This record gives sequence, structure tokens and C-alpha cells, in this order.
Amino acid sequence: MEDAYALIAPFYDLEFDEFDADVELYLGYADYVGSPVLELGCGTGRLLLPLAKAGLQVHGIDNSPAMIARARARLEEAGISGVELRIDDMTDLSAYPADHFRMVFAAINSFLHLETRERQLTALAEVHRVLHPDGILILDLFHPTPALLHAMEDGLRVDGQWPLPGGGRVDRFSTRRVYPAEQRIETTLYYDHTEPGGAVRRTVTSYTMRYIHRFEMEGLLDQAGFVLEGVYGSYELDPFDDDSAIMLFVAHRRP
Repeated sequence: MEDAYALIAPFYDLEFDEFDADVELYLGYADYVGSPVLELGCGTGRLLLPLAKAGLQVHGIDNSPAMIARARARLEEAGISGVELRIDDMTDLSAYPADHFRMVFAAINSFLHLETRERQLTALAEVHRVLHPDGILILDLFHPTPALLHAMEDGLRVDGQWPLPGGGRVDRFSTRRVYPAEQRIETTLYYDHTEPGGAVRRTVTSYTMRYIHRFEMEGLLDQAGFVLEGVYGSYELDPFDDDSAIMLFVAHRRP
């Protein structure tokens, strides 16, 4: 499969490297249930690093070779060894034994890259198999309110500008098209890399996500054999309500 993130992997951490609002959540749950821990769609290892530093046995899976390469480099630079990284799809966890992981999680919409209900159910079935009977599953999804979905189609958006260590900068722009009947969002990202001398090089990539509503996700979890502990509206586990920006699902295997 084509690696949609191969072109933008060098720029990915400019946007997400400083984001740490969810770190304490995963550390807290891992401290409660123990390890090993598996992150689905681990990207460049933003969360793998603090979890490994906390002494947990950590595994990460992502279908982008470029992102896995950057995760491996991140861990090596930090002097962290023993983290198992795999290039694979979250619908196929056959490399892992049954009842193995104490915590499995997918952060910041990673689960939404599964574009069909069938693939979502397959992934949940795989998680059910590898999750320990006393383990937990955590899924972090955005809350697809009508206002938010409408705002996504405002045309070209300026997402941010980041200086580069060697000089120059990267500007990111994006466009999105929402297909409500299919619950599909097509995103195109434009990265303009301005060299110190002023020359500009543009990198463009696209990807598709299938957004999920609250009770739809609850139904998927129930069908896959999970019992919902709760749906939360923040990383501090505030109650989920109309104004919540995220939907945080915490579930256990059904006995």
C-alpha cells in the first residue's frame, strides 16, 4: 500500500511534538492496569516515549514505514531500548498472542483511519483477542457535531507556521470535504517549506477518515464483545456533553 505519510513524516512532529494533554491519561491508566501496552497507529512515537520512560513494556504498530522509522529514531535518540515497533495494519494483530496486553489504545483519531465499518469491527475483534481479560481499551475520537463538520468545509485553512532548526520555516495549509451520507472526510494537506534563501518547496498529501458518532461507537464496541466503562469528554475524564471536543471511550472485554 502507498504510504500517505511518507512525504510529510519529516514535518509531522512540528505540529504534534509539543502536544502532551493526553500523556497523563495514558500513564494513569497504565499505572492502574500494568503492561504490556499496545498503541494502535503509533505514528512517530509521541506517546510511546513517555510510556517507555515510565518503565512500561511498550509496543507500537503503524502501517506507515516512514512514521515507524521516525518513531524508532525518536526512541534511539532518547536512549530507550526494548520498544517493539511493527509496520502493520491495526486490523491484523496476529503477530501478538491472545490475552497479552493490559492496555490497548488509539490516540487522536487514529481509529478513524479505518474507512469502513467492516474494518473497524475487524480491528476491534483483533483487540478483543489480544487484550488481557483484566485489560482496557481506550479510543480517542473527535466529537463530530454538525457545527464542527460544517466548519471543516470553510475552504483553505492556515493550520500553522513552524521555524526550522537550520533556518527557514514550514507553513501548513489544509482543505477538507465532508460527505455526511458516508461519514467520510477527505483531507488534503499542503506543507510549504521555505528555505533560508527564500525558495519554497510544496509537499502535498491526502488521506480519508470515517468519523463515528457516540452511540454508533458504543454499538461497535458491544458487537465486538466489549463492555463500556464510560464515555468521557476530556483527558481529565470530564463527563461527555454537547460541548465536548472529544469522545474518549474506555472499555473492557465482556466476561
